[in-house]
Formats: sequence, C-alpha cells, structure tokens
Amino acid sequence: MMKKDWAQWARAGLIAVIAIVSIVVLINTQPILGLDLRGGVRLVLQGNQDQMAAYLKNHQGETEQRVTARIVETIRFRINDSGLTEATVTQAGANRTLVEIPCPAPPARCTNPSELRDLIERRGFLEFKKVLQTGSGANNGSLSPGPDQQVVHDQSGTPYLVPVEPLFTGAEIKAASVTSGAAAGFASSPYVVQVTLSTNGAKRFAQELTNGTLKGGPTTGDNQGDRMAIILDGVVQSAPYIDKNLVDSARTGGWRNAQNMVITGQQTMESAKILATVVRSGNLPIPVHAIEQESIGPSLGQDSINAGVSSVLLAGIIVLLFMVFYYRWTGMIADFNLMFNLLILIAVLVLLKATLTLPGIAGIVLTVGMGVDSNVLIFERVREEWRAGKQARAALDAGYDRALITVIDSHVTTLITGLILFTFGTGPIKGFAITLSLGIFINLFSVLIGTKLAFDLIKEREPRRLSI
Repeated sequence: MMKKDWAQWARAGLIAVIAIVSIVVLINTQPILGLDLRGGVRLVLQGNQDQMAAYLKNHQGETEQRVTARIVETIRFRINDSGLTEATVTQAGANRTLVEIPCPAPPARCTNPSELRDLIERRGFLEFKKVLQTGSGANNGSLSPGPDQQVVHDQSGTPYLVPVEPLFTGAEIKAASVTSGAAAGFASSPYVVQVTLSTNGAKRFAQELTNGTLKGGPTTGDNQGDRMAIILDGVVQSAPYIDKNLVDSARTGGWRNAQNMVITGQQTMESAKILATVVRSGNLPIPVHAIEQESIGPSLGQDSINAGVSSVLLAGIIVLLFMVFYYRWTGMIADFNLMFNLLILIAVLVLLKATLTLPGIAGIVLTVGMGVDSNVLIFERVREEWRAGKQARAALDAGYDRALITVIDSHVTTLITGLILFTFGTGPIKGFAITLSLGIFINLFSVLIGTKLAFDLIKEREPRRLSI
C-alpha cells in the first residue's frame, strides 16, 4: 500500500512541477513567430546552371550539393553579419537555397526585398589591380588592351586599363568596417570602407610597393603616383592614388604598414554596409539569382495569428464539451490531459526556440484531436469490460492495460510519419512535423502518467459504478 501511495504522489508531483515550469516559461518568454505570422521576405535562390557545370568541370571532386552548401554558408554569413539575426537560411534540394527573414518588432522597419536580393546575389569577387591607363567615354576612349590586359569600368562608366592578373584578391581580406569619410580623412567621400589585409596579402602588397612595380607620389599636382583599382564583381569601386607616404612606410617599416587600405566613393551608409559585408564574407563560387520572391506584410501575419488562435480555441472547446457530454465525468480526465498537453507543447516549443508557423499551428490543432484519441481508446475498452460484468476497479485496470498497447502502436506509426516529414520536408513541412512529433511524445507522457493517476484515484474510492 505504501508503495502505491508513493507512486501516486510521485506522478502527482511530476505533473505539478511540469505544469508550473511550463506556465513560468510562457509568462516570461515570447514564442518566435515565423514569416507567415510576422510578415517578412521569403526568397528561393538558385545558382546559374551553366556556370555550375563549368565550375564542377574545373573543380574535380566537387558536387552540386556541396557547392550549394557553400553558397548557403556564405549567404547565411552575409545576412547574419548585416544584423538580421532571426533570418533562416537553409538548403532546399540539391541546388536551391531558401531564405526567410521575418519582420522585426515595431517600430523597426521590415526588410526591403530589393536590398536583401542585392546583398545576397552579389558574388563579392574582389580584386586589386594596378591602373595602367585611364580613359573617358563609353567606347573606352583611346584605351587598347594588349596581351594580358583588360578594360574595366566604374559605376559612372569611366574606363580603366588594368592587367588581367590581380595583385591580390578578396581572399586576402582579414576585416572590413564602415566609417565616415571625414573621420578617415576623405572629405569627398561620405562613407568609406576600411579594409585590413591578411599577413600574406600585406606582404605581397608591400613587396609590390618596395620593388618599384607600384610607385608612390603626391595625390595632387602633376607628380601623381600610381593608382590601384579596387574591383568588385568586375566593377571598379574605387581607384585611389598610392600615396608616397604609404610607399615610404612600407619600405622602412615593413609589411605591417601596408596592411590597411580604404575603399572610398560610398554615398550612403547602407551601400557601405553592404559592400563591407560582401567583402568580409568572401565570394560565392557561382552567381545566384532569386527564382521566387514573396513579401508578406505584418498586417497579414496578424490576421493569420488571429485565425490560428481562433482555430485552436474552437477545436479545443468543441472537444472539451464533447468529451464531457459523451463520457460524462470520466471525460474530464481527457479534458485535463488535453489542456496539460497544450500547455507543455507550447512551452517546449518556446524553450527550443522553435519558430511557430501556420503549419505549426495546424500541427497543434491536430494534437488537440490526438490528445483525446488515446483516452477514447482507453475509455471504450473500459466500457466493454464494464458491460461484460466486471467490477469498476477490474474494468478500469483491464481497460487501461489492454488499450495501452493499441495507443502506443498508433502513436509510434504517427511518429514515424512525422520523422519522415521532418527528414525530407523543408520549411513549413518541417514546422508541422516538429509540432506533430512533440505532441505525440507529450500525449504518450500524459497517458502513462496523467490518465494512470486519475484511474488510481478513482479506484481508491471503491466505486460501484463508473460515470462513463
């Protein structure tokens, strides 16, 4: 008898602790709402297939899926580095990337899709080349590229004659940050990007400065020094003169004095931030472009929240009333389990920092139905035992024990379906699978602990009849 009492107190204590913890979690932590509930931007990106084939041909051992995985990591770095920390970047299939960025809480503005696409789609291939000659006009002026030379243009169309082989590339960039032009000593440029070279890049740059390949001079007057074009994705971002002081400091102080340089010409803080992010994050292996774009307003997201909450409440109320009407007082056990399941499920989603989406709410609504399904199986089995002439205590024991195997079987088969959806699904489908699978585990817990405790308490009263 003492052993049974201890088991009952243990079950009751466990249920009370879990319920209290769940309530505390929900009071102190807000759930993370997904794109369809908060509004935001959703992009599906795909790499250029011709360039993908060329890249795989030139890089033996690479696969399309591995290249896409590198693209995902680069895009995720760019987005997170830009401050959009709640963004979700995942690989969708062998050659697609899914980007979802929900709107921030007011009063912060929601992400502009065009800004996001500009940040993502830029390859970010950075090159530093000596300017051999500068022309004018749209037809390259008098520039005639010779062997191993090419003509590149800046954003205004000014042509520059440069070598094909760069002095160094963006792979040698160690850091890049944004500051005002005035603070950096460039009053003509509203914002500048300060670039720090790696050790190897700085040594190579210093070697070019000291061996005479790059000559320094005053940046004004007739005796100007050489210019170095800073080229991003084939477009000249800046072509600053190499100051004589930089050459002198590199010759006397070594490569450490050649580690820092500045990209000028950024007119807005936003453009400077995007440039700094692209420079820091390295270049994409192949160009990517958006094949799908969806923008959801916050107001539409609020409508979805209202509809989702209403559906859960309506489903819950109908089930609660039905269980009491059909199973009488015993139906209150199922009602308690239902409320207990919902409380724990939402608390677990919050603790796991899972993103709640409309498919996730659909999974919660399904959990409402599954939450009483197991109790219905048990109650019907108890009814059969009761109608067969068994006493109340015997009917409760036999009904629970014989129905439990069926309950476990049904939950396991549904769980297998949920795991398959999670493994092979993407985005919303995974959200549905997560809530469904969590609901299955929580419901099994409530059946093994909550329903069993309720039946034990009923049997202690030595009932002659069952309100079922």
